[in-house]
Amino acid sequence: MIAMSWQTTAPPRQAPPGIVGSGLASLPDVVAAEWLKLRTLRSTWAVWAAATASSLLALLVLIIHVGSYDQAPPQERASFEGADPAVMVMPFVAFFIGVVGALAITTEFSTGSLGPSLAAVPRRWTLLAAKIVVVTCVASASGVLLAGLSQIVAILVLGDRPPPLNPWTNGWEAAASATGTAVTTLATGLVALGLGAVLRSTTATVTAIGAFTVVLPSFAHFLPDALHLWVASMLIPNLAPQIVGADSAYLLSPPAAIAVLAFYVVVALGAGGLSLSRRDS
Repeated sequence: MIAMSWQTTAPPRQAPPGIVGSGLASLPDVVAAEWLKLRTLRSTWAVWAAATASSLLALLVLIIHVGSYDQAPPQERASFEGADPAVMVMPFVAFFIGVVGALAITTEFSTGSLGPSLAAVPRRWTLLAAKIVVVTCVASASGVLLAGLSQIVAILVLGDRPPPLNPWTNGWEAAASATGTAVTTLATGLVALGLGAVLRSTTATVTAIGAFTVVLPSFAHFLPDALHLWVASMLIPNLAPQIVGADSAYLLSPPAAIAVLAFYVVVALGAGGLSLSRRDS
């Protein structure tokens, strides 16, 4: 007797049009691949941990600032700076999230992995669009989480202490401040992505983002008063209170501030897209 075995096999699946010979075709596929690349980088997690640590350190400085206020005589309290996390915490968070945005593209150049990426996704604008989606998600989540936690801690520490130390008169103002800083953190990550595509160097891009988020806002204070306000009002970290219409010394209305922030993002990503599409990998 001859034993016979039967094996049922499913018919082979047909690849969707456009994938054959051109790698990943749909944007969701490319986004999934880009997310996998970013989250498997050890440097991504290290930088995000640094963003968290910097926010905790800055909150410690804020707590010390409030303690100094409590110990100061009444005549000195009127001159204290406001204990606003948007000023003390978020510029450093935005810097580190900008570094994550830079790593999303500059590691492709430093490791030589851009060639295989382009072999899978020959359409370079599609590749950049996928990176934009991933950086947007990471920067948005990080900005909302760290800005929100910073505001909650600040509200608890400040209690019922009056202005100028307490920068808010109610919870809605605090929420608006957190929203503004979360939006500028997102913008910083996208600007860093665009700059990274142009500069093709992690070091150069991180230096540029550090200048935008930390150095230039500090340097602006040394300019003459009239020039200082105009320059400071145009810098990304200082756009946070302006886009939500919070009280500040800056000059832009919310629509103008939103337009300036959008200008940064569009120019950086546009330049990055052109550089990626026209220069050899």
